[in-house]
Amino acid sequence: MHTLLTLPPGQLYLIPRENTFDLTIELALNGGLRLLMCGNHLPFYDIAYELARRVGHKYERILKEEISFSRAETCIQLVDFLSEMDAQTTPMLVSDLLSRFYAEADRQVDQLFFACQVELQRLSRDCPVFISANPKPPLERLGHVLSRITHQINPQTYHIFKGNTHGPYTATLFPPIQD
Repeated sequence: MHTLLTLPPGQLYLIPRENTFDLTIELALNGGLRLLMCGNHLPFYDIAYELARRVGHKYERILKEEISFSRAETCIQLVDFLSEMDAQTTPMLVSDLLSRFYAEADRQVDQLFFACQVELQRLSRDCPVFISANPKPPLERLGHVLSRITHQINPQTYHIFKGNTHGPYTATLFPPIQD
């Protein structure tokens, strides 16, 4: 049986968006990951609960030492984060990559996406880089580009995807501001 941990570096891997949580857990339990969140939700509590369910009290150490969290608020910040990252052997997961591109002007989208692509390919030289994305209108063209520059990961081929283990709820990254 194949595992994602044996995938060679030098490639970008596209995973189904619904499998991001399971991949986060498996990578955290098997040596760590760098997690770059681009969307508005981070199921941090669900990650902690699932790790605690699997490893007991060791979950706190895993959260502190095995998962490096970052969150991009804008496309420019996303490109800046990626360009400032050092190449490492620790796998990287970029969750909901395209979500930050919806707010950009059409002219800037292509330039920023290209810069993002260049940085992701640079980082993938030393470790597998996993990407999840939801290309919906008007960014279907970026979804087509992603499908051409990445290798598609079939969840049935790899044993780490257990399905919807985290429940139907995700915790928002920051609580809404009340006026």
